[in-house]
Amino acid sequence: MYRTTYQQLIKILLFSVCLLVGCETSQQIVEQRILQFGTVIDITLVHSDIDKAESTLHAIEQQLQQYRTYWHAWEDSDLYRFNQSLTEGKTTPIPESLIELINLSQDYYHSSQQLFNPAIGKLVAAYGFHGNDQPNEELIRIIQQDMPTMLDLKIASGMASSDNPHLLLDLGGIAKGYAISLVANYLKKSGFGHFLINAGGDLISAGTRLGKPWTIGIQNPFKPGAIAKLTLEGDQNLFTSGNYQRYYLENEKIVHHIIDPRTGKPSQQISSATVLADDPVLADVAATTLMIDGWRNHATLAQSLDITDYLIVSDEMEIIVSRALSSKIEFTTDTPYIIVNDKN
Repeated sequence: MYRTTYQQLIKILLFSVCLLVGCETSQQIVEQRILQFGTVIDITLVHSDIDKAESTLHAIEQQLQQYRTYWHAWEDSDLYRFNQSLTEGKTTPIPESLIELINLSQDYYHSSQQLFNPAIGKLVAAYGFHGNDQPNEELIRIIQQDMPTMLDLKIASGMASSDNPHLLLDLGGIAKGYAISLVANYLKKSGFGHFLINAGGDLISAGTRLGKPWTIGIQNPFKPGAIAKLTLEGDQNLFTSGNYQRYYLENEKIVHHIIDPRTGKPSQQISSATVLADDPVLADVAATTLMIDGWRNHATLAQSLDITDYLIVSDEMEIIVSRALSSKIEFTTDTPYIIVNDKN
């Protein structure tokens, strides 16, 4: 964890900015870096009270640690114990910490055309993405023959059960967006109107950075740097899913953690998908869904998920960008791109 206050630099910046726009000279920047949810979370606050900002950031760090004890799929957590009960064939109460995430996951399972499927956590683990486990090829084949879905999770009166022995919930495709949305809400309730949360390239912004829009980049999936940049002002949520985030090489081929629930294999053809949406949880889920089948099916998925702003990069470095998002970004690469209408 790193925390930095830019006292001297901010005085110079504020003097220059305030000469131009007459803003308050007391605004300062406080930043904190937290390692959680398997990624680095950078939080940048703009506020006049440094002590309040630092105490708020400390409280957020504790909150994120608490969320880990709720939703971690393979360490001791509410989710881990819930999964254990299900795999033992028990009818088990749904912990309060999981109720909303499970309900959202079931809703998004349907609106994503069954592509968002947190029920395949056991398959994700069989590929070796839970901790440092090695791939279990035999188990992978067994699960692929009886793929669990969210329909296999039976819920009645707050109790859950499943007849599919391979069902294991992995909420990684939704929990990060959900967690940092809670952080953003906490910041707003605490009186912070200007901030940026960057969770491994997944972004929530509010307000401005000392009176100027937040400038961010969309990651190039093939090399360090951005393929495009855009400015965010006010409440914005930009999430990216890619095959470069968690993967290993097998026979010189990338095996990544985003599994196509129709085949039980890592998704193909797409290297990354980016979504800008009003709801950070929706942006998180939609980016994952477009990674699975967004190249040939982006229009119907966008309509089903009710999103308009998205960008998809293929394994061949081809780019599709929706017309809505194309007007908001500036490409920083010479790679050709295709602009598509929302209903194409």
